[in-house]
Amino acid sequence: MELQMAATTVAHADAIMTLGGEPDVSLISDSVAVLTGDHGLALHGLERGQIERAEELIAEIGGCGFMLLGGTDGEHPAPHDHDELRDLLAAATRRAADNAERGTNRGGCGSRRDRGTRGGRVARPAGAVPVDPGAILAEAERREGQRLRTLLDDSPDTMFVISPSGTINYRSASAAQLLDPVAERAEDLIGLAPADQRSALRNHLHQTGTGQAAPFELTKRDGDSGWFDLRVSDLITDELVRGRVITVRDITIETRLRLKLEHQASTDALTGLPNRRVLQPRLGDARSAMEHTGQPMALMTLDIDGFKTINDSLGHPVGDALLTQVAARLTNAIQPGQTILRMGGDEFAIILPSIAGEAAARLAAQHLLDTLDEPFQIGARLEHVRTSIGVALTDDRDHAEALIGRADIALYEAKRQGGDTVVIYEAELESTTTRHNQITRALREADYDREFSLVYQPIVTAEDQTIVSLEALLRWTSPHLGAIGPDEFIPIAEVTGEICGIGKWVLDEVCRQLAAWIEAGVDPDITVSFNVSARQLAEPAFVAGVLETARRWNVPTNRLVAEITESAALDHTGVAQQRIQRLRDAGLRISIDDFGSGYSNLGQLISVPFDIIKIDRSLLLTLSAMREQAGGDETDSCAIMQAIVSIASILDAPVVCEGVETEQQLISLHASGITHIQGYLTGRPALPALLTPQLMELEPARA
Repeated sequence: MELQMAATTVAHADAIMTLGGEPDVSLISDSVAVLTGDHGLALHGLERGQIERAEELIAEIGGCGFMLLGGTDGEHPAPHDHDELRDLLAAATRRAADNAERGTNRGGCGSRRDRGTRGGRVARPAGAVPVDPGAILAEAERREGQRLRTLLDDSPDTMFVISPSGTINYRSASAAQLLDPVAERAEDLIGLAPADQRSALRNHLHQTGTGQAAPFELTKRDGDSGWFDLRVSDLITDELVRGRVITVRDITIETRLRLKLEHQASTDALTGLPNRRVLQPRLGDARSAMEHTGQPMALMTLDIDGFKTINDSLGHPVGDALLTQVAARLTNAIQPGQTILRMGGDEFAIILPSIAGEAAARLAAQHLLDTLDEPFQIGARLEHVRTSIGVALTDDRDHAEALIGRADIALYEAKRQGGDTVVIYEAELESTTTRHNQITRALREADYDREFSLVYQPIVTAEDQTIVSLEALLRWTSPHLGAIGPDEFIPIAEVTGEICGIGKWVLDEVCRQLAAWIEAGVDPDITVSFNVSARQLAEPAFVAGVLETARRWNVPTNRLVAEITESAALDHTGVAQQRIQRLRDAGLRISIDDFGSGYSNLGQLISVPFDIIKIDRSLLLTLSAMREQAGGDETDSCAIMQAIVSIASILDAPVVCEGVETEQQLISLHASGITHIQGYLTGRPALPALLTPQLMELEPARA
């Protein structure tokens, strides 16, 4: 009986593992010990051939048990032949019982209480109930089956066995949480999935092979939905199962966590918009839509002009609040089917999967510009923003991936044009971008002391052309790109932020040269002006850096003039005005540069502390052209220039006009009240060594 129980235990353990369960290892281990022990007594009643067959079956079943314990990687027959072994063991038991009965009738064994056999025969005490081996085996199998059902019902996983015809032949107890007990078909299980997943689930349940698993969303009987991993084992040909075993494991918690992490990874935390990781997949979707509609697709990249200044001057919380409102306004402005993403910083992208053409794309981009033109309420402040947009279109699926780079090229061109505009990508822009990248890289790697130099252009009186001041002008000769004009590299330096480092070098060189001129005895009234960009003004340590440089070279601050463009001075935050005032309070003079270039008017400049107004060359040329068109005398006074001088005189600010190149312009400007001029007519930019003799000849203390 012990041998038969061991064989039965191994057989049921194998079935449990086939169904995906975990049998009791200790029971298997005990059974293997019995199967590998001495079987002579249990088999002695059999014929020699039967004994050999029984030993063979015991060895096979014991090997299977050993395999279940992980003791070998080899192949062993499944222990389905334990039925044959059971019959052999039952025969052995019956023969032993018969022999014992015959021995009892002869009275040969009743006195041996300490042993159950005599002469190799089984002894049974007098009066004992006859043993029924079949009943004992049936009870053992019943108990093992009950144990198996208990294990399956206690498992957190749900198990179904589905016949080839689609009938549910078995379900574990936990199946009641998923499926109504009266449900009998596999289609009832498939019906728990959403409509768009049912076809995939049906195919999954009918696949061949073992251990195939896939996740599906299912709705339980109580109405709650969750995610479940369905593992299919095809055991249709197995005589014990004859069906497909479906193991259902609840993976709702881990799936929701994974989906949450995926959402976080693909969503911008500040604005809630998709982030740049979603760009490529969404472009793929747009490409499919383009192929369906036959219309081009477009990508826009959008950037807020001067956003860094807002962050630096007002703080990141204000910048974040502004970005959040920009995202919300853009989301409301786009059309259904279009996608907006935050690429990072103040850059956004908008995907248009179908657009009528270039004109429609420009119209859509202009609509976004107009949408962002309205002021934003940030706390108690009203903030205005200017925006640049680059647009790229394609009707070729092979060029869809190139849209990102092309839109960026168009965006760069929009910013190069001054911002607050839309630029559509054209192939010609590629060369401009290549040049931009070359200059950007060369600036980043530049050795300032070896590659940069300063020349100085005189500012003279309009009356007698006497030098009263000098403007320091930066020149750059790159060892890789050659000489590059300031009109080309200064805007790039401002965009990349390199202008801050360059500005420090320029001021240091100006102070060094001024110190040398002062030591040489140059007129103490001569001043030198240097240009200051909006990026420099936005630096919190800018004012302290200027004063420290002047102190280090022992240069009086009243010998320095900071030239600041009106666009930089009139920032909407008011921070620039505060820093300009600090420079002025420290003794520097402030010159408003490029006045009349179209950004503002003199009335707006009243709020800015300044000492000098410099009229931009573009205004001079415009007025000269207007006069020529009207047939007027080039040497006559100009009413507009007179108005500027009149207003400036109220503020006690001299007016300098730059870009003067002809005698007629000089005469007209002098007649209009302009007191100082700068231009090729009266002095070209020159190296300090060429200017020093002229400066040494100047009389001190001029008006």
